[in-house]
Amino acid sequence: MKNSVKRLAAAVLALAMVSPCALTACKTDIIDEYELSAYKGENKDIKGEIVYNNSLFYSNSLKQGYPDPQILDDTARSGYYYMYGTSNLQTMRSRDLAVWEPVTVVLKTTDETLNAVLGSGAYRWAPEVVYDEGTELYYLFFSSVPYKEYKNGAITETGGDVDGGLTAYCMYAATSASPEGPFNLINFGNAESCGAENVHNLNTNNNKEITEEQAKSGEYAFIEKDGVYYEAAFRHFYADYCLFAPDELSKLLYKNEVGAGGIYNEKPQARYFQTIDPHPYVDPVPTVDEATGKTYHKKYMYFKLEHNAAWNINIGVEMENWLKPKWETAKYITADRFYTIQDWRDGSDDNVTYEYGAVCNEGASMLYHEDGNGKGLYYFTFSVNDYSTSDYQVGMAVSDSPLGDFRKLREDEGGLLLCSSTTGSESISGAGHHSFVTSGDQLYISYHRHKDYSEGGSNRYAAIDEVKWITVKDKDGNDMTVPYVNGPTDSVQPLPEKVSGYKNIASKATLTCSDESAELEYITDGLLTVHKDADETFMDYIRETKISKTSTFEFAFDKAETVRAVMVYNSAKRKEIFLNIPRIEFTLEDGSVRVIRDVKFDVDRYCRTGGVGNKEILYVSSGAAAFAEFYDVAVTNIKITVEMPENQSVVGISEIRILGKA
Repeated sequence: MKNSVKRLAAAVLALAMVSPCALTACKTDIIDEYELSAYKGENKDIKGEIVYNNSLFYSNSLKQGYPDPQILDDTARSGYYYMYGTSNLQTMRSRDLAVWEPVTVVLKTTDETLNAVLGSGAYRWAPEVVYDEGTELYYLFFSSVPYKEYKNGAITETGGDVDGGLTAYCMYAATSASPEGPFNLINFGNAESCGAENVHNLNTNNNKEITEEQAKSGEYAFIEKDGVYYEAAFRHFYADYCLFAPDELSKLLYKNEVGAGGIYNEKPQARYFQTIDPHPYVDPVPTVDEATGKTYHKKYMYFKLEHNAAWNINIGVEMENWLKPKWETAKYITADRFYTIQDWRDGSDDNVTYEYGAVCNEGASMLYHEDGNGKGLYYFTFSVNDYSTSDYQVGMAVSDSPLGDFRKLREDEGGLLLCSSTTGSESISGAGHHSFVTSGDQLYISYHRHKDYSEGGSNRYAAIDEVKWITVKDKDGNDMTVPYVNGPTDSVQPLPEKVSGYKNIASKATLTCSDESAELEYITDGLLTVHKDADETFMDYIRETKISKTSTFEFAFDKAETVRAVMVYNSAKRKEIFLNIPRIEFTLEDGSVRVIRDVKFDVDRYCRTGGVGNKEILYVSSGAAAFAEFYDVAVTNIKITVEMPENQSVVGISEIRILGKA
């Protein structure tokens, strides 16, 4: 299907982009205006999707990839981006972040014992991969259900944790010399597998008594039965394969009095705690080694831990290497429904406005960014609510340190980073569980969403949209820079400029408009208006340019620029959209003029209509544009006329992009 769409797109472009003089009665001895051959997105494939040039554009309407996607940028080594996701540990690769091809099964599971550890019928959840320059290895981290135990040459069903409860899931690690694998699962009970410094020395004797003083010291993972304390016995086969030694994790939680205070008061006994969604992160800010004076970059691991669906927290820990945590550095990062960990401990202010329903803070990812004044912040982003519903979305917390303390941002600060419901979308649902990837100087977010908007559920695919940075006011009235997603979208969007060789050059021009009341700064700010029902204070940071009559926008360049396409992004408000761009005029280097006429906004694709004669716009898809593509042309001036629809008093324009040679 992908190849047939590519061939169709190429055929359409070849048909559309014939010589201008072949389509018009132009004369070579007259410098005058004539039609510039262009493709305006008129053609559709058999599914009704717009046919586009996939060497210049992409669309998230192409349903591919996995739930819980992580994208690894391996272009410097292999030339590919790799996508990993909840897919029984398979992977895909791409050269452009837009079209993906399947590669292979990533993890070796041919050995009987590995199948016993991983549960041959279980999902392998939310894998993430990081490359380590020092070891020249790729490290794969993921979660799975260890529901079987291998003993004495036979696989037998097992109960689960040290106290007879269910081991719902555990985290694992594997390594490979290639991002495509196959990856070898790490056995932390075997020095040859994990390295002598990383071995987990677990107690397996379930009758080893200790004193109450020893138990309460925090130096033991323990259980208490009938007033007698025992050192916890992690006797199950899969304990050796857990990324985090379960006794160390138990001690960490006890020392921190997990859930202490308020309604969450509990001091847990040892068990295999439910841990998922590992996120390896390398701090881009260098650290100076006090002994040598050399700089290095610290490694961190973030993951979700939950308990009986009553609460869950995200934990962060510095890693000595990718297989060995520094437990003394471990901290709680976020807790579901609370703005800070301290609020959670106190049992107060349980009121994060974008968290409700299912208990969930999961699928975390970390960003670091410095604002124009050199102030750096760490942005801890995470998914909230039930993944099977339209309310699944991405929230955000900030700190000036990789391990916090973090504070979740409010909605008026941009705390709701990615959400399909606030866009009022009638085609996108459940945008969440994400990762970030850069292409050149551009930042993108990859995330999953439901294949069927109306059904939701677990059938999901991967999408990608660009991330910009904006300045907002924090809760104390101070300037703060936060990421903003130009999405979620399912419309035609420009490929990353590093991939296509074309970038948006509209901001290079001097811009004027025949409607002198139009606020022109929003035309070229790089921000798409996608939200229809978000916090009003935050929405005010993302504005549209309003015109009150048919108006012409003129882009005057200081020197000739090579241009390939023009995109005019419509309003996110159904009563303020335009329907037609009657004229785009190009002034060439020699002073001659070329025009493109009647670039229509695709109402059939991006709108729902009704009313008398089915002409009333009842819904418009956010982030959609009318566009025209043509062969390269060197221009000094572009005039774009936007027509005011009949019986309409205002038109909002989110953005105008002019794609020129990068």
